[in-house]
Amino acid sequence: MYFYQAANTNIERKKQIMKLSIYLAISANGFISNERGVPDWLSEEYGQGFYAICQKTKAVIMGKTTYNILVPDYLPLKEDGTTVVLTSDMQLTRPNPTVVFTNETASEIVSMLEKKGHTEAVIIGGALTASKFVNAGLVDDIIFVVEPVLFRNGLLLFKDLESDLKLDLMEITKLNDKTIRVHYSILK
Repeated sequence: MYFYQAANTNIERKKQIMKLSIYLAISANGFISNERGVPDWLSEEYGQGFYAICQKTKAVIMGKTTYNILVPDYLPLKEDGTTVVLTSDMQLTRPNPTVVFTNETASEIVSMLEKKGHTEAVIIGGALTASKFVNAGLVDDIIFVVEPVLFRNGLLLFKDLESDLKLDLMEITKLNDKTIRVHYSILK
């Protein structure tokens, strides 16, 4: 069974050159945002990992709400790379040369990034954006930074997943006395 899955993954890999990851902070009860929409619950270690993976991939994908939280001072790419923002508002002003506003499909975005020479990209938020790429079968792995907080209400990790997905645990790392990073690959 494992050999078959690995072979099947290699077949998928030939169709899609790009390695696509999701990197998100979550509360201990699975929310990626509190009801206030304020990221004041995130650890310093999450922030360090966030910037590190964005600098490594040089291709970052996010939704408009995540963009609004980060712009202009906290966008992870400033001069080099590609920052893709999913939005229906094409009249927005780009704060730096890396930003591309689009309403294209997940597959079209991956194709665009591959044409720009990217071989890997990271989705950094939010729930709808991550779900679109997962539903399209384009995501290879998910990295959760589990923060020590429980939210009464907020934004769930995924929205409208079209099918159940099986995951393979790759690594668990303790980042500090309270925060862990969990890395899964998606079995295809």
